[in-house]
This record gives sequence, C-alpha cells and structure tokens, in this order.
Amino acid sequence: MPVRPLRPICTALAGVTLSGMLISGPATAQPVQAHPFWHQLLHHFVTSSQAVSLSQAGAPPTKEAHPTTMGNAAPLPQSTPPSGTAAAPALPELTDEDRQAELTLSTALTFMLPRTLAPHTPQELCLWGMQALLEIPQSLKAADQGQTPSVSFTFTVQPGTIFSPARVSLLYDRHPLLSTLAPNKDDVAGWSHLSLQLIALLRRDVPQFQTMSDETLLNRFLNGMLARLDPYSRYQSPPPPPSRSDTATHDQIPPEPPASVGLTLRRTRAHFPIVAALNLNSPLWDAGITPGDSLTGLDHQSTRQMALPDLQSMLTGPIGSTVTLEFRTQDGHHLIRSFTRGRMADESVFPEQAGRYPILRVTHFSSRTAEEVSQYLSILLPDTPLDSSSTKSSPAPTLPGLVLDLRGNHGGILQQAVMTAALFLDHGVVATTEGRATEANHVWSIQGGDLTNNTPLALLVDQNTGSAAEVLAAALADQQRAVVAGSSTFGKGMVQVSSIMPNGGHLSLTWAHITAPQGWALQGLGVLPQLCTNPQGQFSLQEQLTALRDGHSLMTDALRQSRHIHADSPEKARLALREVCPPAPSGSADLSATLALFILPHAYHAAILPLPDSATSHLVTPATP
Repeated sequence: MPVRPLRPICTALAGVTLSGMLISGPATAQPVQAHPFWHQLLHHFVTSSQAVSLSQAGAPPTKEAHPTTMGNAAPLPQSTPPSGTAAAPALPELTDEDRQAELTLSTALTFMLPRTLAPHTPQELCLWGMQALLEIPQSLKAADQGQTPSVSFTFTVQPGTIFSPARVSLLYDRHPLLSTLAPNKDDVAGWSHLSLQLIALLRRDVPQFQTMSDETLLNRFLNGMLARLDPYSRYQSPPPPPSRSDTATHDQIPPEPPASVGLTLRRTRAHFPIVAALNLNSPLWDAGITPGDSLTGLDHQSTRQMALPDLQSMLTGPIGSTVTLEFRTQDGHHLIRSFTRGRMADESVFPEQAGRYPILRVTHFSSRTAEEVSQYLSILLPDTPLDSSSTKSSPAPTLPGLVLDLRGNHGGILQQAVMTAALFLDHGVVATTEGRATEANHVWSIQGGDLTNNTPLALLVDQNTGSAAEVLAAALADQQRAVVAGSSTFGKGMVQVSSIMPNGGHLSLTWAHITAPQGWALQGLGVLPQLCTNPQGQFSLQEQLTALRDGHSLMTDALRQSRHIHADSPEKARLALREVCPPAPSGSADLSATLALFILPHAYHAAILPLPDSATSHLVTPATP
C-alpha cells in the first residue's frame, strides 16, 4: 500500500488521546494501516504521556503512564468520563458563599505568584491545596480512633497533547466524582473556579465534608498550599460574624479597660517597692522619676507592707482619674505629686539592674521598641552626646557594661530591630533581605553614631530568640560590637509580607531570606553564641571562661564556620554547628557568666567575634539610611 501524505494521516487519527490511542478512520473507509514510521511516532506520543495522580488521600503525587487502548471512539467532551466508566455527577451550581471563596482564592493566588521565594504555577499551588482537602477524611479517622469509615480518593491530572486537551478527574471510592477539562497551568481564574467546584462537590457528595463550611475548607486548602512553601507562610480565616446574642445587646457598651500612670513596680530586699519600668507615655517621666526610684506612698498610704499585686491594681482606675504618689529618688530627694491616669501604649522594653550593670529586657519588637530603648539609654547615659559622629574622639564609656536580654523574644517588626542596632553602631550593614520580588530585596544599613560611647555590650539569647531578635544579635556580633551569650537561637531567617483577602482573611507569605552582615544565612542555623552557657555544649562554661582569660575563645572555629553558611548549604552542616551549643531555654548561668566578662575587659575583648578579612570591607562601608 502506498504511503499516505502526512495531512490525511493526522486527520484520520484525530481521536488519539492521552488515555490511550483511539483511532477513528473515515466513516466509509476501510481500516487504516499506517506506515511503520508513523506507527512508531504515534506510539511515542502515547507511551511518553504522563499523568499526575493524587491517589489515596495523604499520598504524595505520583506519575503513572496510561495504557494504550485501541478501538473506534470520538474525542471526549467536557465532563464526560472515559468509555466504559460510570458518568461523573453533574457539577453543582456555585452559591454566593462559593463565589466569595473563589474570589478570595484567586486574590490569594494573584498575591502569591510574583512573591514566592521560588516560582510556582496556579496549577501547582492549587494541586497542593486539593491534596490537603483530600487528606481531611484520613485526619478525621485518626481523630475518631478508627471509627470513621476509610475513604479513598484518586485525583488525576491528565496532560494535554496536540491531539486532546488536558483533563482532571476525581474518583471517590472508585466512583467518578469529577471529570472535566483542565485549565491552562497559568490560568488563575480557571484553577480558582475548578478548586471551588471541587469544594462544592465534596460538600455535596462526601459525608465527611457535608458539615464543613466553605471557609473551613478554604482555610484547609490555603494552609495546605502554603505549608508546601515554607514553615512560616499561613492563612488566617476572618473572625466569625457576631451571634444573635451579640447583636441583641449591641446597645450595651462594653466597659473600658482601666487606665494607669504607666508605672511597673518590683520588690527587692528594700522595704519599699522599686520602679522597674515606666511607659514612654507616663507622666512620671516629666516629673523626673526614673527606674530604680522607690515608691513610698500611694494615696497617702505607706507602700511598705502592701503586696505587689495590690499596688499594681491600685495604680489603675478610670481614665482621667488621679492618684497621689510619693517617691524617694535615688539621690535622696522626696517627691509627692498627683498624676492623671490615661491610656498607655504596650511596652516591649523593661529595665532591670544587676549590681552596677543595667539590663534592658526586650520582649518583642513593636512599632516603638527602638524609641523605648533610646529613652532608657538617655536615662542611663545622660551625658551621651546625641551625635557622637560629629566629634573627633568619643568620650570614654560612662557604664562598665550594658546587657540586652533577648531571651524569649520571638521577633516582631524587622525595621525596629534595625533601628535598635543603629543605637549601638556608628555605621554599616545590619541585614540584607533577598527575594524573587524586586521590592523584597533590601540592604538595611545605618549611618549615625553609637549613643553608648562604645560601652561594653552583651546580648543574652536562648532557644526562643527568633526572627528580628536574631537579626539584631547577628548584626551586633558581626560588627564586633557585642558578645552574644546563651545558646543557639531559633533559626528563623525569613521575612513575611501580609495582605487582607476579600473575605477579611489574613494571608502572610514568606517572600525573602535574611542574610547577616557577613553574608551568612540565618534560616535553619540561628545565631551561635560567643559564650555558650548550655551545659550540653561542646565546651563547658568553665573551660570557655578560662580560655577567654588567657586571651582566646574556644568557640572561634565554630563561629567562623557558621559565617560560611548560605541558603543552599546542606542541612547537616547547619545541624552540626548548632550541636556545638545546642538550643536551650534560659538558665541562671546566662547573666552571671556575662557579667564575668565585664569584670575582665580582656576576656570580653577575646570573646568578640574576629572578622574574616574578606568581610571587613563589606561591613565598614557606610550607606545612606
């Protein structure tokens, strides 16, 4: 038989699909016999086709080749299953709630696509979300200790070819639940619509889903998707609408929280309570009261025998009310004055004292943390010039040492950590953020002057020191400005960007890695201390202090190795370095060991991290803030 031209052969074989080779010849023609070359070509198209399948909820995506099927058939229309199988149920009409969820999903995808650390398609992201949905029955089964019947799902995405479009199908306990054309892999609207069709089908036809709302399933969908990106991206559903009982009493105004004068007290061995902290909005600042002064009277009553909780309660009251306080200042003066209670902003910095050494405990980085630290420094160092860079030689430190306690500080606003670092540095890089989105890339540098006149500085850290707190610790260590003491920190070196969704939900997406001044990655490593106080560390605390007194540090090798960790470094390298001083909770030895360095200045300087020659020029280059 002569070879037929290419065009007639392709026309005759228009029924080839990825679910098998389906050959339909002309209606009145005899069976077609293709030339061996064309037979091999068509065989290549069929046997190389791959279908992504999510089989059995909870199983990872797999790739399976579909067999070749011979016979007479026409191309499959949308929502029609392959020949020989039961028809999939009709797709449900989307409700207003479904359409709101679809809008939220498409908005989330549009927000995520240009900002994720690595590029992804809407198809890839939505398939992750679908897999998270199909895992729900298995999680319910585990929660009910096996009482829930086993549910089997098989979700398949069949790639398209020049002969047929891509398709998606879902089997529920071997019965077809969905069979339809797949959107283009980059079609945000198409994959959002398909995802909500799947949610509607599950709610209608699968008992385990029928009691769940769209928002519950959307929450599972989005968080299942985000969990595949990194540990920190997340979606938070909007708060529930007020119940009828709430709306029935809408005219009942809830009572306002009590106002105060922004005074925090603590008990010591002295007879009277001591001022531990003052809020930046406190009227006591203007009266000259500072941390360390004694409160001797409250509303004309002696505070000597009063319990601390009772005192703190008496300091609060209705906004605009007054309270009369009597103080004895540290220089021996007495002050009696009435103060008006008001609303006080949340505090994040709390001063303490250990002998001659002041301690600033920073619990988190709020929008006012740098301002709070600056306020306390102005009290501790009243003679510090505001711009020490304007003088040729800075005056000698007025404090023997200062401690920043970052233990338990989970982080907060990155800019505030940078601004706090600027209070202790003359100039240089504090951190660098790097991401795929242009606006995620930023070099955080400062230029100004050290407000503390190079006062010896130590930072206390532990296993719960994370994120922005790690940025501050890494910057001051890399810049040879402070000694970090404690254990390895948490190891969160990623930055999130947030957006409010149309339904009021909150999406937080990781979009940048954080790099320390010397160019090393914080993620998965954290900050290794120059003085390890963890008893499980490679070196005992006594061995380290003895070495520092002799002028060298036992942590130097591990610290230098940690400065070569990058985003693509193997995890085992990070873990090995963390084991030199494993993460641990705060301990009683943290502060005492740190103060021992202040007592021996040469030991303090020996603990300062030596800078590699390659990093020196990078660190000292000033930049315009």
